[in-house]
Amino acid sequence: MATKDFDYISNSSPKFPKRLKNIPEPPKGIYVRGELPDDDTPTVAVIGTRNNSIYGRQAAYAITQELARLGIIIVSGMARGLDAHAHSAALAANGQTIAVLPCGIDICYPPSNIDLYKQIPQNGALVSEFAPGTAVHKGSFHIRNRIIAGLADILIVIEASERSGTSVTVDHALSQGKEVLAVPGSIFSKQSAGTNLLIKQGATPITTYLDALAALRIPINEEKSGKSTNVSRGAFLGSDLDADEENQKSTKITLATNEDLVYSCINYEPVSIEYIVYKTGVDIAAVNMILLEMELGGKVAKLAGNKYIRK
Repeated sequence: MATKDFDYISNSSPKFPKRLKNIPEPPKGIYVRGELPDDDTPTVAVIGTRNNSIYGRQAAYAITQELARLGIIIVSGMARGLDAHAHSAALAANGQTIAVLPCGIDICYPPSNIDLYKQIPQNGALVSEFAPGTAVHKGSFHIRNRIIAGLADILIVIEASERSGTSVTVDHALSQGKEVLAVPGSIFSKQSAGTNLLIKQGATPITTYLDALAALRIPINEEKSGKSTNVSRGAFLGSDLDADEENQKSTKITLATNEDLVYSCINYEPVSIEYIVYKTGVDIAAVNMILLEMELGGKVAKLAGNKYIRK
């Protein structure tokens, strides 16, 4: 690859991602092929096992495509399996994606993902902390995974065995103060043993892209017209932007109903009203009313301790 095909961005440059400046031991610089999004665009890391199941692939596509269609940047490691499926799903949705490489920017790893290697810079960026020409070596993936977590606002684990390399990325995300979400799976599936364990340890279960929006605190819903809806950090709950500033933006943002936000927080494990209020930002009186209507409508069930599950 010719040198002109990529750029080197020092951590002292204004173009250097702000997210990476705030992680432990930030890189001195990164090599980039393609175009990085601005720092105000929400980003989600999606990772998982190389030996994924059909269920894992379906979950990756279902969640990732919807997020990418909303303009959320998908970050992953371009590894075989679910990383590659996450990138592919983002591209299929005409969204943007960032692949963080465990080698020099001028090397495609793994070689089998050459098509993604060529496509991603046209719809996002390839990123590496390693100098051009650096081959994969022991420790590469640990370093790479730290950047994956660093570039993302939240981390989603689709499938992982109990002893999985994804645990390194999870540890980096937690040390960086990022929320970790995990897709629950069958108790009989080795590929879901790791994600089920993460949920037991406190990770947020995710069964729909709305769970990711709740974690990002973005109260939006895509327009019914089918047109792409872009989101920005100005859409976060608690934003200081006023209505006039928002109306001046070219992005098309529509608020989700409080019912959508509340329902997105309820899964097949009991959750408390306090948790729902915290995740949605909806006041407790409104949450109680919504839950009552959902209970009467047969969508949720109320359990002891004032907790709720989906029916």
